[in-house]
Amino acid sequence: MQDTLSEKTYRELRRKVLTGELEAGAQLVNRTLAQAMAVSLAPVREALNRLATEGLIEHVPGAGAFVRKPSPQDLEELYVLREAVESCAAAEAARNITQNQLDSLDGVRSEFEAILTTIRREKSKMATEVMLDRWLDCEERFHLIVVEAARNRLLAKVIEDYTALGQVFGVQRHRAAILTLAVAEETCRDHAAITESLRQRDVETARRLMSDHIRKGRKTVLEHLRGHRHSGG
Repeated sequence: MQDTLSEKTYRELRRKVLTGELEAGAQLVNRTLAQAMAVSLAPVREALNRLATEGLIEHVPGAGAFVRKPSPQDLEELYVLREAVESCAAAEAARNITQNQLDSLDGVRSEFEAILTTIRREKSKMATEVMLDRWLDCEERFHLIVVEAARNRLLAKVIEDYTALGQVFGVQRHRAAILTLAVAEETCRDHAAITESLRQRDVETARRLMSDHIRKGRKTVLEHLRGHRHSGG
């Protein structure tokens, strides 16, 4: 029973961190969390230790536990890891992907195209926050399908761990200006090319295209964040 309670507590706290319900920088007080979740201190302590191991929270000596705040260096490292691991996953997916998974990728691509159409109609030629949230949800699904298609449990585990870290950063959410018409169009072209390379079972092209795609994303996100910081935002 205690194991089940610990797992439920961990999953609930993890969800709150990943969705931003517990914001970056927020202090996590064991007793307060335990009272709010109607559990004892033990499962909360265990959950926070697991989240610290995943890099989602950090323990500050003498101050307590806090939801981790990202730094530019964190993001650089995250994207370097992402490029290495997901390009490998794309190569494996080219060998192992099923027709159902290809159909799923096509379905997600259709959703991307629908959002792109709405961005074209915007006077600013930029996404709104609602559009950006939908776009990022589609982006996550697209990449998860590729990872699943790789059929490699170790790759999937590494990707699951760093995806959690990427989600808590929330670096793109609430920054609608990051998704311009030009970025959206280029991303759609990338997704189409990646999907076609998987359909053709072209291992090396899939690897190269995924690597290029993630490198472009890294450049877009980091340049936007640097510009936002320099402008005083």
